[in-house]
Amino acid sequence: MYYTIKDVFMYGKSMRTIADRWASNLKAFRDVDALGLFVDNHDNSRFLHQNGDIRLFKSAITFSLCARGIPFFYYGSEQSFSGGDDPQNREVLWRNLNKNSDMYKFTQTINKARQA
Repeated sequence: MYYTIKDVFMYGKSMRTIADRWASNLKAFRDVDALGLFVDNHDNSRFLHQNGDIRLFKSAITFSLCARGIPFFYYGSEQSFSGGDDPQNREVLWRNLNKNSDMYKFTQTINKARQA
């Protein structure tokens, strides 16, 4: 789903792309709920490096945290980190953690909704 999430939320492809990916995954995997969903990872430049639109990033994060599957949340996304290719995508969090940032609070809200 990583590339599908990028295609839809970063590059503006049709949301139908997600439905098509689900259909494909249902045929290919016995348990699609065991598959991981993520927006950022340590192997690629971050979403916000490739597309700086925070609204699109929030939409992608919301989808990855709420859709079928196991959500993986890459550290620093809650701080809107925007590093490029490795190692720039591995920014130091412990010096930059801001629990009052908009993205941190947004992530808290999504996680509270998931718990409810």
